[in-house]
Amino acid sequence: MTKQLAAFAAAFLLMTGTASAADGSVEGKVRGPLDLGLNVVVQDNGRGNRSAAGLGVSLGGEKPKVDKTIELQLISRAADMNALSQDELTAWYKDGIAPTNADVFITRSAEDGTYSFTGVPEGKYFLVILMPGGGNLSGESDRTEAGQELQKVLRGWDMYQLFTIGMKLYTVQNVEVQADKITQFDYGFAAPGLSEKGKIKEENKDKS
Repeated sequence: MTKQLAAFAAAFLLMTGTASAADGSVEGKVRGPLDLGLNVVVQDNGRGNRSAAGLGVSLGGEKPKVDKTIELQLISRAADMNALSQDELTAWYKDGIAPTNADVFITRSAEDGTYSFTGVPEGKYFLVILMPGGGNLSGESDRTEAGQELQKVLRGWDMYQLFTIGMKLYTVQNVEVQADKITQFDYGFAAPGLSEKGKIKEENKDKS
């Protein structure tokens, strides 16, 4: 009898549309050179978001706050960018506020590079990793296939590149999220000018 009631309840939920697959999540760790001779000094812009205030070290007074976290954006490949208003795009690109009418998720890592996205609907996504203080010195940029595809999908790529990417070291990768599962995605930026042997040495140092 109990099994029959459980089966009936499950069937009822399916018919009423209140049952759905659980969302998935993405987590991992980003490794890379945070001090390549430039420190990104940040300030609160009064709206709860931090914005770049300058590069380098302060000339006196209060010690500058150096941002050692990494911004990550998860952008659905199925998102309808044409459904977003210009105000939503501006809030996203300039202020880091994810639009409510598209599956776009924005988070920051801990200082050790670990990050997590939760409550992500199943599907295929672009993962944009934005590391401060690099200035694209490693040549990563959008030369990946995913990066080239993202340029075609986003509205106003020049605006995204100017305000979101700016002078950050960044990359665009493909990630697939499955319902009720954790997708593990780690990424390591290579310091500029390192030989292959040097890169391996750096990776081993990071693991120790």
